[in-house]
Amino acid sequence: MEVVGTGTYGQVYKGRHVKTQQLAAIKIMNINEEEEEEIKMEINMLKRYSHHRNIATYYGAFIQKLPSTSGKHDQLWLVMEFCGSGSITELIKNTKGGSLKEEWIAYICKEILNGLAHLHKNNVIHRDIKGQNVFPT
Repeated sequence: MEVVGTGTYGQVYKGRHVKTQQLAAIKIMNINEEEEEEIKMEINMLKRYSHHRNIATYYGAFIQKLPSTSGKHDQLWLVMEFCGSGSITELIKNTKGGSLKEEWIAYICKEILNGLAHLHKNNVIHRDIKGQNVFPT
């Protein structure tokens, strides 16, 4: 698998579904037992609300339990839609002059707000909106 990103909580890999050949983003994060319940709640939210066109589609997740004698944390494997363009932050950095046209900015903002409206309508608050978490498809 190819590493396509590294964040605070782990690495993101580009993978491919064996049967369908569909690309997927696979985020692997180290977790501890105290975090498992909260993570399960967040996964359930992803399952329920990721079927909106402005929210990356959730495909699946599992927790890989490691023996306590190994001294390592368990791992959460989160599989989601692969957004090959990179984040908005990367897009801006790679754009000549480091800025986007107003029309593009307006379009991106409108799409972000559509996704947030879907979440808010269902009483869900995102809590981490930033350029590194916005991926155009």
